[in-house]
Amino acid sequence: MKKFLPIIIAVIVVLILGIGGFLIIKSKKTSAPSTSKPQEEAIIETPLEERPYVTLTPRADGKEFTMDIERIKNTQTVEYELVYLSQGLSRGVIGSVDLKGETSISRKLLLGTCSKNVCKYDEGVTEGTLTLRFREPEGTRKFTTEFHLQRGDNELTSIDGKFKLTGKLSGGAFYMTTSTVGLPKEIEGKIIAGPYGVFTSGSETIKNGKANLTLSEKPSLAKLYSWDGKDWNEEKSAKVEKEIISTPTDILGTFIAVSP
Repeated sequence: MKKFLPIIIAVIVVLILGIGGFLIIKSKKTSAPSTSKPQEEAIIETPLEERPYVTLTPRADGKEFTMDIERIKNTQTVEYELVYLSQGLSRGVIGSVDLKGETSISRKLLLGTCSKNVCKYDEGVTEGTLTLRFREPEGTRKFTTEFHLQRGDNELTSIDGKFKLTGKLSGGAFYMTTSTVGLPKEIEGKIIAGPYGVFTSGSETIKNGKANLTLSEKPSLAKLYSWDGKDWNEEKSAKVEKEIISTPTDILGTFIAVSP
């Protein structure tokens, strides 16, 4: 019996250590998860008149967008995220800009990747979203706008269906239809439709053009304005029918409807 005693003791020690280790591991696995939550950023509500003016212009081949942001106020950093589908897969472009008192920026957003002057582009891009975050000490101003990229079509539409531009367009050019987030310049009255913009790197003229905007209200005195790059121009020929205000136009641009 004595000669087996060391073996018995060794077995007991192994069993004790094994059970102890198991309990320790089990205790770690079943420990309660942390209840702490990441601190949420403070979102600053911004009226339309104080929002930045944002445009997206497609390159001639539609493989790159130029993002221009104007009327930036009280901002330290601008973060941007362009998201779109390419052949059924989600793709994107992200970046940030540290501002040094600048009130406007311009960035190229490539739909694909380039290495050693060899580029691989994302194909079949027609729509997506652009999310912008303007960070400042008091919080963040966040805006998201949808875009619609079309080519050789005689009808350009916004993703939400509330804006439409028809007419004879260049068949080989790419056109971008999007909300511009804010206004290029303040205007008197209440905005009841828009702002929507149509942008291209080709000719900005259109034959037999007509712009339609869906009104959020139904005032008979609604007026339609277009932006010529310097100022707002009232479209005197605009007509209101039910919830739609429309006007003939011979040039692309940014459009809004205003209630006096």
